[in-house]
Amino acid sequence: MDEETEKRARVLWDYLRLRQPLEKSDVIIGFGCQDVRVAERSAQLFQGGWAPCLLFTGYLGNQTAGVWTRPEAEVFQDVAVAMGVPRGCILLETAATNTGENLRYSYQTLRENRIPGAARLLILVQQPFMERRIRASFLQQWPGAEESAHAIVTSPPMDMTEYPNRAVGPARHLISCMLGAVERIRDYPEKGFQVRQEIPPEAVTAYQWLLLAGYKPT
Repeated sequence: MDEETEKRARVLWDYLRLRQPLEKSDVIIGFGCQDVRVAERSAQLFQGGWAPCLLFTGYLGNQTAGVWTRPEAEVFQDVAVAMGVPRGCILLETAATNTGENLRYSYQTLRENRIPGAARLLILVQQPFMERRIRASFLQQWPGAEESAHAIVTSPPMDMTEYPNRAVGPARHLISCMLGAVERIRDYPEKGFQVRQEIPPEAVTAYQWLLLAGYKPT
């Protein structure tokens, strides 16, 4: 991408990421997607002792349907096991097809497996540009969010220029994903999917500039 496009895209990248510090938690939840670096980050956190339980959630979504033949959670489990995570320490939720279902079905899975309090302290792992959306969805849809449950959202540590690869697509696709994330942050509170969040003027300006430059939200 050219210098001006990168400048505008970085505004969205910085807005959509939260950069929350980690805390020792009850469970790590890795959200299924086409980016196996999310599985790797989840496994690394487990191996680092940040939580004693690892759960992967996801069937097939917009990015993996028609590309993968198995649920995202199962693919992620294979990545974690290959990295040395004991299979017995991993729980799977293989029905969710969107973020809201990831959260609700993960809560049910934890309850069914008698995780104390369905986990009061959680680490949620997703792609970098999804951090803000994940937190907003958690606050709206997780039972007891912020009253009896607390979540830290994290992602694979990387710069925006490091994100594109053969699996997740080029920089143009990343920009489309970020535009889509901003639109959902704007629109989803009215649908009851997320809590309302402020979108700062600089992010609105970057969003509008990228749309006028021909980028399409996805």
